[in-house]
Amino acid sequence: MTSTSKMVLFFVAATVFNILLMCILVVVFWVIAALVPAPNVRLIILFVGFIASIVLTFLAYGRVMKWVTVRFQLEKHIPQLFKGRKK
Repeated sequence: MTSTSKMVLFFVAATVFNILLMCILVVVFWVIAALVPAPNVRLIILFVGFIASIVLTFLAYGRVMKWVTVRFQLEKHIPQLFKGRKK
């Protein structure tokens, strides 16, 4: 398997992980909002929960990708992903 195909596979897996994590968090906040009896508070929880799911997904994604990079030594397997930028 070439490094380009490894990089494509890595990005596909990372994207699927990111989308699944966001969907799970949205569903969790949706369930929490459904348990609240007041409609105004429910709407606030849905709005804040949606924004929180985006932020939490971003933070979790960064930590997981950092761990995966170190754990599987991706610098060796996908070198073009970790090259320094040209100036």
